[in-house]
Amino acid sequence: MTFDERVQAVAKKGFTERQARFLTTVMLHAGVGVPRQYARYCGIVHGAKTRKFFAKLVRLHCASMYDCRHNRARIYHVNQRALYAAIGEADSKLRRPLTLNHAIQRLMVLDAIVEDAEMIWLGTAEDKANHLTALTSITPEDLPHVSIRNGERRIVRSFPDRLPIGIHLSGRGVLVYVVLDPTLNDFRLFLERHSAVLRALPAWTVRVVVPPQFSDLAQRVKQAFFTQLAMPALSPDDIAAVRQRFEGVRTQHYPFDFGPTDHHVENRDLLAAPKYHVLFKLWKKEGDAALAGLASSAIQNAVQAGAGRIETLELGHRYGHLSPLVNVS
Repeated sequence: MTFDERVQAVAKKGFTERQARFLTTVMLHAGVGVPRQYARYCGIVHGAKTRKFFAKLVRLHCASMYDCRHNRARIYHVNQRALYAAIGEADSKLRRPLTLNHAIQRLMVLDAIVEDAEMIWLGTAEDKANHLTALTSITPEDLPHVSIRNGERRIVRSFPDRLPIGIHLSGRGVLVYVVLDPTLNDFRLFLERHSAVLRALPAWTVRVVVPPQFSDLAQRVKQAFFTQLAMPALSPDDIAAVRQRFEGVRTQHYPFDFGPTDHHVENRDLLAAPKYHVLFKLWKKEGDAALAGLASSAIQNAVQAGAGRIETLELGHRYGHLSPLVNVS
């Protein structure tokens, strides 16, 4: 189903088109929402209309309402099976009960989306795969995935991060990421998994949502992006040296740090960088395909030309008042 088809299906449940668009967005990407996000998404003042809409959701058993620490703060979990079935996602994991931390994480994802409500936001793995392979030259094999070994079987999960990808009418893609790990190692893994997507898109933005408790990480996020992806291409000899070092680490349990007798690469500190710790982790699962990006400077070139951007969305909304989470309906 297309997004508009999903909106029409939800509207038939007794909602206006504006309400249906917001509900469809919530069900595809977050499962939860708060009134200020609806107001932002629709471009209206947060007031009587907003409160009436959320009261309707609870009355029709489309959503559960949770009271929080602040007696006026509530989170709404859209979880009615029939509503999800209308958009073809009856068994969506977003319907399941969730903890406070997961609810807040999803609210932050929705915050990133409501910043660009007019963009086409892709939520399901199928939608992402269909759009990206149709709009770019990327192959299905290069789409973000993780490989899991189950005996002799190799199980591949597509788009494991389950984060939205936006497509602007101009063709610019927007990748959303929410910082949960202050070491930024998970962010680096996310970047590597999506590097082929960035190289394939004509223009792109990596939008990183920085929670209030990590407000000091904004600059480090940008630095991690540049050192992980926006670097000059390596020569075939240098890539071979990386591969050789990885083989040594895996088979002979060498440390990543280089000692005085190491002569694999000219810069002995190169492979001690966080970039290569992440690449090694991917290489162990994906093989030499994980090193393909080292031969390309496309991402660096896109940044220099203005086609590629890294931006941080520092949330002014404080989430402390949303705990503890107590179900009241």
